[in-house]
Amino acid sequence: MKKFIKRLLFSVLIGMLLLCLAFPLLATAEENLQEDIGAELGRIHVLNTGWEDAVILESGGRYALIDAGEPGRGPYIVDYLRRLTGCENVHLDFVIGTHSHIDHMGGFKYILSCPDITVGKGYVKREVNQDRDGLFGSVYYREFIAGCESGGIEIVQDGLDNLELSLGSMKVTLLNGAPLTGGSTNPDSLCQLVEAGGFKALLAADMVTESKELGVYAQIGGTVDFLKVGHHGQSDSTGRKFADHVRPKAAVYTSGSSWEADTQDVTLGVKKGLSGYNNLNRVGAVQYVTTDNGGVAAVFGENGMTYRAIKEFTKRGEDLIYEYREEIDLRPITQPSLNFFERAAEWFQAVWNYILELSSDAIRQIRDCLI
Repeated sequence: MKKFIKRLLFSVLIGMLLLCLAFPLLATAEENLQEDIGAELGRIHVLNTGWEDAVILESGGRYALIDAGEPGRGPYIVDYLRRLTGCENVHLDFVIGTHSHIDHMGGFKYILSCPDITVGKGYVKREVNQDRDGLFGSVYYREFIAGCESGGIEIVQDGLDNLELSLGSMKVTLLNGAPLTGGSTNPDSLCQLVEAGGFKALLAADMVTESKELGVYAQIGGTVDFLKVGHHGQSDSTGRKFADHVRPKAAVYTSGSSWEADTQDVTLGVKKGLSGYNNLNRVGAVQYVTTDNGGVAAVFGENGMTYRAIKEFTKRGEDLIYEYREEIDLRPITQPSLNFFERAAEWFQAVWNYILELSSDAIRQIRDCLI
């Protein structure tokens, strides 16, 4: 009996030792995302516009805008740009319309007509057999074209696939850029790969369907650090194969009602049954929603990427009134949680590799002594 107890205690002590040795490997992904990233190289501002997309790129004092939300969001985006730059007059190196739907291109009419905003170039796919007019119609595409033309802005519509743009320290590569052929424009959304300091972010617009997602992955050719989830996280986006391939460390949804600032978790629906959420959760991505954080800024650094809450919310009323909420901290909707067997396999593999490393050191020391 005493021998059994000694063996049991010895086993427990060995287990505790291994756990202590492996503890640094078990730090959560969220903690790793908040580490020191060195000198800042640029930011992706994913604004809080509810179920809409409006993304500002910033690097080295240069700025660009990808999508502009619905028509009512134009004044807010202009105001945000002014506060971000500290200038009343703002120059955007380029603007990109990912596809013609109201929740992506509706705000461009106001922005492109604003006398205080100047733009270098406009990028949008050439639409053939355009969608019907209405909420999801090509009227917003035509407004984008007209706004660029009236402002003397060069419009680029052809040769967009794999086209590389520069913005300060950022390289922006356009993906899924083949011309539109009609029907729904979501699958053919113009996507962007943003790179700085060796780190990568994929902005997936409203891209859906497995074939389109895997086509974009083939263009990227590897994993990314950050993902702006396609189609607001709806169930027709971010398939299992796509998530397995890109394996982002962090992901953000542009979803939720932006006026629900006082609700602690307006995105509970995202966590219940959406396949994209489950697919990203399975590969260990920390996931955020713009509404919970008043927008999310993905920050590029020399040594990595980190994420910050923008903290701006909308009050609902006759006018859209944006306000800053200092008390809001960056709030993920999930901790990365691989399934039990995947976690166990990764943990034991990490411990085993550590033991092999220690054993190799010990063998080398013995060999050196003998020699």
